[in-house]
Amino acid sequence: MNDGRHEPPREEWRELFEKLTNEFDGYDVTIEVVGEQLGDHLEAEGLPLAYLAYDDKDDVFIVAVGGRDGRYPELHHMIDSPQRILADSVSPDVPWAIDVTGPGTRTIVSLRRPAA
Repeated sequence: MNDGRHEPPREEWRELFEKLTNEFDGYDVTIEVVGEQLGDHLEAEGLPLAYLAYDDKDDVFIVAVGGRDGRYPELHHMIDSPQRILADSVSPDVPWAIDVTGPGTRTIVSLRRPAA
């Protein structure tokens, strides 16, 4: 059985996040950071996706939320030197969860279908 979980190779990260940005534009995003020293906390919850990106030149993963209609500024969460990325297709309501391991932290980005 394929549960949708996979670890894309680093050379495919940029293309994967461009595809996900186009496919899930405006979906609600939750960003949860799990840190060894800081513990767990929500960075964002229920904000619309602006974009997902991997910049291979600077070796940084970026998730941007908000910035659509003036209610929320565009916020960027960046992970320098990501070591591993796992992508899961969770359910129809949460089509993607992205688990990014960086130095000392894990960041879980969940894309959720916007409420009607």
